[in-house]
Amino acid sequence: MARVFLTVLISTLLFALIYINIRALSRPHHGAADDHNAFTRILEESVVSSGSIRGKAEESNDEAFDEGDNEKVAELEGKLQGMTEFLGDLKVKLNKLTQQATSEAKKETKQRETSSQKVGRLAESKEEPPSQQSKEPKAKTNPTGMNILLLYADDWTHHTLSSFHKTQPPNTILKTPTLDALSQDGIRFTHNCVTTSVCWISRATLFTGQYMSRHNTTEPCCWSGMPKPKEKLKEAPENWKELSVYELLKKEGYHVGHAGKWGVYMPWPKSVDFNVEDDGWHYRQIGDKLWHITEKNEADALRFLVTRPRDKPFFLNVAFFATHAKDSDVRQYMPQNSSMSLYAEDEIPIPPTGTEEAWKKMPYFFSERNEGRTRWRARYQNYTLHQHMMKNYYRMATEVDSACGVILEELRRQGELDNTFIIFTTDNGNFHSEHGLADKWYPHQESIRTPLIIRDPRMKDSDKGTTNDAFTLNIDLAPTILGAAGIAPPDKYMGQDMSQLYLKQSAYDQWRKEFFYEHPVISKASYIPSSEALVRKDWKYMFWPDYGYEQLFDLKNDPGEIDDLWNSTDPKVKEVLKDMKSRFAEL
Repeated sequence: MARVFLTVLISTLLFALIYINIRALSRPHHGAADDHNAFTRILEESVVSSGSIRGKAEESNDEAFDEGDNEKVAELEGKLQGMTEFLGDLKVKLNKLTQQATSEAKKETKQRETSSQKVGRLAESKEEPPSQQSKEPKAKTNPTGMNILLLYADDWTHHTLSSFHKTQPPNTILKTPTLDALSQDGIRFTHNCVTTSVCWISRATLFTGQYMSRHNTTEPCCWSGMPKPKEKLKEAPENWKELSVYELLKKEGYHVGHAGKWGVYMPWPKSVDFNVEDDGWHYRQIGDKLWHITEKNEADALRFLVTRPRDKPFFLNVAFFATHAKDSDVRQYMPQNSSMSLYAEDEIPIPPTGTEEAWKKMPYFFSERNEGRTRWRARYQNYTLHQHMMKNYYRMATEVDSACGVILEELRRQGELDNTFIIFTTDNGNFHSEHGLADKWYPHQESIRTPLIIRDPRMKDSDKGTTNDAFTLNIDLAPTILGAAGIAPPDKYMGQDMSQLYLKQSAYDQWRKEFFYEHPVISKASYIPSSEALVRKDWKYMFWPDYGYEQLFDLKNDPGEIDDLWNSTDPKVKEVLKDMKSRFAEL
C-alpha cells in the first residue's frame, strides 16, 4: 500500500513541476522588488517588450539544441490543458494520501528506531558507514539560492564606460546607460586588472582561478600567419575538471550555461547544460536571417533564461564577442546598421599618448613589424581613420550595453533580478592608439586595466553607487563566483573572493597592494614579445625577457607611462627601483 501511495505522490509532483515550469514560461512577470526603482525603471525604458524578448529567444535556432528546446516547450504547453483538470482532481486525493502515507511512515520509523542494530539499518538503506564513505564532497542543492550572471565583454579598456567619465572626464562622449545604472545599483572597481592581457589566456584564468604560468593555457587559436594548432583535445586537462567554475557549479546543483565566445583552445566542460559558441564574426547568415554577433549573443542568453528549469539556481556566462575587431576584415569594427547614427556628429579625442613622440619612446625592439604597430596602421594611423574606427568601436560598445539591458530586463520580469549576483567585466583592455599601438598584450595601463561592476543582493544600501580602488584581478573572478554560490573555492585557486571588500570591513586593509603581470611571446619576439611586470598603484616595473630590457614608471606623476625612469639618478627613484626589482625576483 505504501508503494502505491509513493507512486501516486511522485507522479503528482512530476506533473506539478511541469505545470509550474509551463506557467513560469507563459505568464507575464512583474517587478522583483520596489527598492531599486531607479535601476529597474532604466531597464523598463531601454529594452524591448516581453513578447519581443520571447520572440528573439525563439528566433536563434541555428543549433540542434535550439530546435529541441522549442519542440519541448511546445509539447509541454500542449499537455498543459489536459493536465489542469487532472491536477485539480488529484489535489484532493493527494491530501488524503499524504496524511495516510505520513502516518505509516511514522510507524515504520518508530519500529526501525527501536532496533539496536545500527549497522543493519545502514546496510538496508545501501549506505556506507561514515568511515567508508567517499571523501569527495557531495553535491549541494541551492547552497545560497542565488543565481549568477556574468556579462563578459571583449577588448574593453577600463574607460570604455560612460560612468568612468563622470570621475575622469577627458572623453564624455561614450554612452553606456545600462552599465551606468548597474554601477549605481552596485560597486564599480576602479583598479581592476588582468594578469595576462590576451583573450584565451585571460579566459582560462577566469575559468580556473589561476595565473597563466599555473594553468599553462598558452597556445593561441588559429591566428593568421601562425602554424595551425593541433586538433582540440578530446578531454580537458585534469586540473580543469577540478578547478573550472562550470564544473564546480554544476556539481553543486546549478544549471550552467554559456552563450558567446569560448576563446580557449580546449574542449568544452561536459557539465555545461546550455552551450552556444559564437565568435570571430560580426555578421553571419544563419538560416534566412542575417545576424549581428551581439544580437546573436543576446538572443542565446534570452533563450537560456526562458527555457531554464525553475527549480534550481543558474550560472550564465554571456561572453560577448564585441568589441573585438574582425582582424581579417579591413573594416575591423562592424556595428549594427541601426547604430550608425550614434556618434555621427561627435569628435572622438585622440589620446594624449596617441602621438608619434610617444611611439618613439617605446623600447628599441618595438619596430614597424610589431603586431601592435601593424594593427595601429590598420585602425589609427591618421585622424580620419581614427575617428571612423573609434566611432564604430563605441557603437559596438553601446550595442553590448543595450543587450545587457535586455538580459537584465528578462531577469526583472522573471522576478529574479534581486536574487541574482551580477558581474560585468572584460577579458582584457585595449590600446586605442596610445603609445602608437592597437590591441593589447603589453603591461601598459590601457592593456591591463579593465572595467568591473558587481551588483550583489547581499550588498548594503550604503555601498551601492560607490567605487572601490582595491587591486582586483581576473584571478579573483572564479572564487568570487563560487563564493556567491556558497561554495568553498579549491585550495589551488590563486585569487580571493571580492565580495569580502564590501561584506567585511577589514578586508580592504588586508587586500593585495601589488600584483605580478605575465605574457608569453607569441610567434616570435619581433611580432609580440613576452613581457612581465610588477604593478603597484604608484609605480610599475616592466621587464621584457626576450631582450633583458627593464623599465620603471611613476604612475602617480606619469599615468601615461611616457617617461622611463630606469636610468634616473634620483636617490628616491633608485630606492624604489631596487625595492621593486627585489620584490619582482621573489614573484
